[in-house]
Amino acid sequence: MIYKTCHKCRQKYEYAKKCSCYYKNKKIENSIKGKSDNFYSSTPWRKLRWKIIKRDCICMRCYFKLNYVNISNLEVHHIKPRSKYPELEMESTNLITLCKKCNLELGTREALDFEYEILNPIDRSYSL
Repeated sequence: MIYKTCHKCRQKYEYAKKCSCYYKNKKIENSIKGKSDNFYSSTPWRKLRWKIIKRDCICMRCYFKLNYVNISNLEVHHIKPRSKYPELEMESTNLITLCKKCNLELGTREALDFEYEILNPIDRSYSL
């Protein structure tokens, strides 16, 4: 059998396989990035996400703050962050559609920087 020495932990492992520290480091990296809970890949979240995007149709921040209709790169934003309010993570009143740029600008603030109301789908006052 041919062995290699890991450049990180200096332990020997079989050639064409990965060192055991590789898998330990991957778990640590995933938990640091916040991807260890699989929330965003769950079916209930994906269904709710599409309902919210369908409800709003546009980036609400661009519309209410900048008077601009933006329909590209739409994401769903938690108004009150999941980290501090886990009980509100699936609550539709805590969710809003934003474009990627606006979502990144707002980050994990606990409030929006604009006045917002859910538009009635029957009398939307904007045109696409």
